[in-house]
Order: sequence, then structure tokens, then C-alpha cells
Amino acid sequence: MIGYSYRSIALLSCYLMELRQLRYFCTVAEKGNFTRAAKACNVSQPSLSQQIIGLENELGEPLFIRHPRRIELTEAGEMLLTHARNMLREAEAAELAFRRRTTNVEGTVKIGAIPTIAPYLVPSLLSGFAEHFPSVRIIIREDTTSAQVELLGKSELDLAIVSDITTADRKRWSLHFREIFRERLLLALPSSHELATRSGAIPLAELPRDEIILLTEGHCLSEQTMKVCRLERSNEKLECGQIETLLAMIEEGMGVGIVPEMTARNHPSPRITYQAICDPEPARVIALLRRKSENLSTAVRAVLNYSREQMPSIHRAI
Repeated sequence: MIGYSYRSIALLSCYLMELRQLRYFCTVAEKGNFTRAAKACNVSQPSLSQQIIGLENELGEPLFIRHPRRIELTEAGEMLLTHARNMLREAEAAELAFRRRTTNVEGTVKIGAIPTIAPYLVPSLLSGFAEHFPSVRIIIREDTTSAQVELLGKSELDLAIVSDITTADRKRWSLHFREIFRERLLLALPSSHELATRSGAIPLAELPRDEIILLTEGHCLSEQTMKVCRLERSNEKLECGQIETLLAMIEEGMGVGIVPEMTARNHPSPRITYQAICDPEPARVIALLRRKSENLSTAVRAVLNYSREQMPSIHRAI
């Protein structure tokens, strides 16, 4: 196909497509699969497919080449994707501008975050927040998941960013749970280690369990490491209280560790090699918690809305 139909260009310039159709279209393009896109949009696959077909009928051109297990964009689809993303950003910006215009937001928001998340995720979630909401004071408290959950349940925190909270704790403290994303757990090795030169992921059965350095008890990453490596607390030879210390020990060849992918990305070192793990691939769930029963202040709602707007760019970086 050499060019685009005049009807396509006219429809684009007049913004005749529904924003919902554009969101569905962008999600299908990003996920590469109708099933995954439907799940991400929280709609049924037939409903999503009908919306895409409706969009294609309006434009007069197919947007996707449909293969048995995947899709790829047509030339028209590639063109629309760029415009659709811009249109959605503009729509979100307009909505945000009107929401901020009608609300004078002030107050204090106390946010808890576990230490293996706080330095990497919180700055990204709140980047630029103070510029838009200068009267909102933000207090960040770093602590373990169990401590964050208890503080949140006792109304000493407004929000908490944690990893792998148990269903029992969610019910006990009546907490609303929203998954932000999942991230892989990687094996961090001294670059001189024999496994550091292995190509491909390291099978779970081949992890050097006797060399694992753990974080101290109470850290959810420590519990995740013991679960992944099938260790007991009495098995470890070394443990430490901070992930920065763990990485320093690995650099010195004192052992190996299980670290989140965010940590690996933010701590590149010629003396540490990060290897994927397989059979199975371990991962952790990062979630945002708040109390169910409490009416949210305008300041807390501002933080929630703002962080939600930041998530697409964060997802692309993770």
C-alpha cells in the first residue's frame, strides 16, 4: 500500500474515533496479542476485537495483520499508533488540567515504601508532583512490608508500596490492593564467578545456594530469596541489613545474591554480573496499598491520580 485513503486522514484530523477505541488499539499494538490486550484492558476479547474492527471500518483500512498467535501493524496501523498516542496524551493532559483547576489541593501525605523499591520507584512516581501541587507535603517512610502494613492499618500511613503482601494481611487490616507491576528476580554474581560467563538463564536447580547472602529477617526480599532458593534461615553464611551492603559484598567476591531487576538496572558494576533465572523464572509483585474504609483526602487522591498518570512511562522503563 503506497498511501493512505483520504477518508483515513479526514477521520484522524476530525478526531472522530472514540478515545476508548484508541486506548484499545494502542494496547493491542503494545501487547502484540488480542488476548493479552483484552486482559490488560479488563474487557472480554470479543468486545475488544469488535472495537478494533469498528475502528478499522471507520478508517476504511485494516490496522493489523492477524497471525494465529500474534499480530503485526499494517502501514496504516503504524501511522495511527503515533497519532493515537499523542491524542491520548493530550486528552489525559486536558483532563488533568481541568481537575487541577477546580481543586485547591493541600495537606500532608505519608507514603511507606520498602527499601528495595523506595529509591528507584518513588522518585519516578512523584517526579514533578511538587510543581503541580506545591501545597501538598510528602513524607516517605522506608520500612519492611510487615511494618508498612501495620502502620497503614493503624492509619499512621496513607499509602504503602510493598512487595508480595499476603492475603491474610490484606483481610486483617482491610486494605485495598492494586498491583503496579511484576518484576523479575535476578542472580547477582561476582564477575569472576564461574556462572557469570554462562549464556542464557541459570536453571533454579543450579543456583549456588551455599553462597547466597541474605538480607536480615523481616525484609520481604529475604523471604523471597529463601523461597526461590529453598533455604532455611539457619542455612545462610552471611546476612546484612541493606541491599547496598549486599551488592558491596558481592563485588568483593564474598558470595552471591538474589536481587530485583530494578536494583540491577540502577547498580551497574563491572564487578557484578546479573543473570536471569529459569525453571521457573522468579518474580515479585509490586503493589500499592491503602485502607478500604477511609475517605481519601484531596491530597491523597492527588498523589494517587498523579502516580497513575506516571505509570505508563515507568512501565516502559521497567
